[in-house]
Amino acid sequence: MIMIQQIIDYLSENVSDPVQKYILVKEIYKKDPFSSEYEKAYNDMTQSKWYLELAGEQWDDGSWGRFHTMSSKEIKQKFVSTEAALGRARDLSLSKDDPMIAKCIKIMERYIRGDETWTDYIEKHKDNGKGHLFCRPFMTAAQLNMFDPKNPVISPLRDVVAETLATAFANGSFDESFWNEKVNEYHVPVIAHPCNMYGVMLLQNSDCMENTLQRQFLGYVWNGKGIYYVSGIPPADKQPLEDKRFNQWFRTLELLSGFSLFSDFMKNDTLPYLFGEADRLMSGDVVLANHNCRYAESWRDKNKRKVDVILRIARVLVRTE
Repeated sequence: MIMIQQIIDYLSENVSDPVQKYILVKEIYKKDPFSSEYEKAYNDMTQSKWYLELAGEQWDDGSWGRFHTMSSKEIKQKFVSTEAALGRARDLSLSKDDPMIAKCIKIMERYIRGDETWTDYIEKHKDNGKGHLFCRPFMTAAQLNMFDPKNPVISPLRDVVAETLATAFANGSFDESFWNEKVNEYHVPVIAHPCNMYGVMLLQNSDCMENTLQRQFLGYVWNGKGIYYVSGIPPADKQPLEDKRFNQWFRTLELLSGFSLFSDFMKNDTLPYLFGEADRLMSGDVVLANHNCRYAESWRDKNKRKVDVILRIARVLVRTE
């Protein structure tokens, strides 16, 4: 099996676009943010097509318009919601210190505190919108947690979810009935379910769960039916690079990589599998299926698309070290 250093060496020789270089310096080389190499990579990245595209659509209030719901047809934006823009910001490895993200954090804090609410229409469902309004601060906190997990406005909401999960997993397996009861009581939001994107986002990058609970939580997700809003393919169901489902499957790994026990679930099976896929890709033995560029500025360049995927895999691999 190849080693991470071989992948790093390959990337060092083949990375060329500014976003690729920035991610390589920040996440793979793990350079000091105050180093000249890091600062140059960041400054170059902020002049890239992808960064300028994202910055150009940010509203004056720090949002990108509606938070969760798709924007109306009258609004001609590439990023149809603030969540979509924040997802792209994570692709670009932007941190809370980036001016664009710092500006968005301020409005997310206001949403969570209840100083104001989203401009999205209220989804009525079966309770005339009560559940939707109840979910909004939790959904916002989940997004904020991916950039600023130590932000104090997150803790009360995250703790409610973690404490409820501790009771739901008290007997070793997930008590769906108990969870649903707490949802119906508006104690926890339905979107914080373990197999929902928001629950996963809200609970990572923190010490809100003891290791036993985190293992139960990750085990439930790992072998479940996928993560709602992300993929119907669970992390345990490995997909080859040639399969168009690889992207869906890999997104679940990216999303879970912020948990401290993530490496424990990767090491015996998925980790060597990913090293093998990276090796095949570097060796030229793979015809990629439906992989759009995330970092390179030209999707027509087959080599840059390949480097994009290898870099994307490397970002997950280094989280297991």
